[in-house]
Amino acid sequence: MPESAAAIQIANIIHDGFDTFYSEFMRLTRECRQWFDNREWVRMHEESHARIDLYQRFVRRTLDALEREFGEVPKDRHTWSGAHRHFAVVTAQRVDREVAETFFNAITRKTFRTVGVNKDIEFLENHYGERLSTEPIFRRILPCGDLAGLCRRVLSTPRPAIAWEDRDSEADYVAMRLEAQLRSLWGGTEFDHVDVLPTLFFRVREAYIVGRIVRDGHVMPLVIPLQSTASGVVVDGAIFSVEETLAVFSSTRAYMFVDVEQPSDLARFLGTLMPDLTLSQLYVAFAHHRHGKTLIYRELMEFLDNSADKFIIAPGIRGLVMTVFTLPNYGNVFKIIRDSFEKPGATRPAIMQSYRDVFRGRRVGRLADTQEFEHLAFDRARFTESCLRELLDKASNTVRVVGDKVVVSHLYIEEKLTPLNIYLEEAPRDKAAAALVDYGEAIKELAANNIFAGDLLWKNFGVTEFGRCVLYDYDEIAPLLSCNFRDIPEAKTYEQEMAATPWYPIAPEDVFPEEWAPFIVPRDPALSRAFRDAHADVMTAALWTQKQQAVLDGELQVGLPYAPRYPDLHAAPTIAAARPRR
Repeated sequence: MPESAAAIQIANIIHDGFDTFYSEFMRLTRECRQWFDNREWVRMHEESHARIDLYQRFVRRTLDALEREFGEVPKDRHTWSGAHRHFAVVTAQRVDREVAETFFNAITRKTFRTVGVNKDIEFLENHYGERLSTEPIFRRILPCGDLAGLCRRVLSTPRPAIAWEDRDSEADYVAMRLEAQLRSLWGGTEFDHVDVLPTLFFRVREAYIVGRIVRDGHVMPLVIPLQSTASGVVVDGAIFSVEETLAVFSSTRAYMFVDVEQPSDLARFLGTLMPDLTLSQLYVAFAHHRHGKTLIYRELMEFLDNSADKFIIAPGIRGLVMTVFTLPNYGNVFKIIRDSFEKPGATRPAIMQSYRDVFRGRRVGRLADTQEFEHLAFDRARFTESCLRELLDKASNTVRVVGDKVVVSHLYIEEKLTPLNIYLEEAPRDKAAAALVDYGEAIKELAANNIFAGDLLWKNFGVTEFGRCVLYDYDEIAPLLSCNFRDIPEAKTYEQEMAATPWYPIAPEDVFPEEWAPFIVPRDPALSRAFRDAHADVMTAALWTQKQQAVLDGELQVGLPYAPRYPDLHAAPTIAAARPRR
């Protein structure tokens, strides 16, 4: 039965909207290469913001186009079911089909304010196993001759071609590192083949050649960090382990720029390097976060279908502005803004803006990624009584019970981390000390990027499975330059010294780091010594004013996810200097 004219028109308008959006998305992605080559880091950061903002802008433009066409967009499900079927036809041969379908879903959800999902007008399939392109996404290189020759071919694979400072010398370095790794892992240098992606992966001050080495069905990552200098591109390291590769693609860092035609092919390839990542995590890693968000929901529903877990309030100290719940064996937590706040000055719009700023900004490896969801529905039977009671008590404007469903109008989904305060209690002393030192590093790395965490209590930081400290509470986050860091004035009289309240004037933007010691330095002598030896300066105004001056001077420091071969390159200001001489 042919679709109605209205259904076909709706589908075509949404398809045109997606086509225009995706063309602009790919234009910004491809432009990134020239900004990297020219070392225009600020421009790369601006383009990253612009690319994230595209999606909502084009969803709104598409909704406006529907209103212009119809005056009032049809709301009957029969017409939209027809549009859904026709959209499936017009996108059936697109290599980015799953991303297009997510765009269609976004339009329907905005139009109908869908609670849960509506299978008649939304796409629910992944299409992950389907391949429309007959050409492999990678270039396969067979071993022949020495490793240096093979590495020269690896370095020559990316397109457009890389303007190397000295390709042969860089290939010799990679070959030396690769030989040592092969002998250590497999006892020799024999392998079946190397597969290399022809597109580079980018972030501000970071670029990578990504590939894999295969032997008897076993896969070893091959990730080569690059840096651009005034005299050409150089290799800045070599990564061969899954753990190091996971650090490069961590959700605590800004989304990658990568030019790829068929996203599912790229997800499939990256999945061979990082087999523990979910499909949603793979898509999010290369900036298809909107489709990744769709997959997060599908993975959640699949988890609920295949487990008996019930929602519980997340372990840890209760937040002052958020209520957090989770499933015991699920990898994420759910964060809901409370109806009222125990923290003075906190407002719902300000909290939402903070989360939006983190989503759009440079997470520099120290800020947990969060995905925002609306109008989700869960079976009431999946909630423990204590969890549901707390949600209704603290967030009744957001959570309501409708029949046998619990409907949540707004929440954030975030990776589950171990709260630092719990980690310090439960971890062996050496690991606790290492986490505490890394907590200080996290504070400083955020400051170097004009980010002040605000509330530095341990409960606001989480520890990853690799022991890395990450901030996940954003309600007090602020630009570093908006703060006025001060030393506490010395008391001039006995009365001033004994006063119950500060005798000196305090402005809203004033911050006194020396007051933090009771809250951020542990009482345990060994842990206290470890933290103070590494970060006693955190509790001085001098450190913070130095960090502010560095930001004002235009320095853009990146805490890299690998050990750099040329660390001096990364201490340079925004306009990168030439590479130091060997």
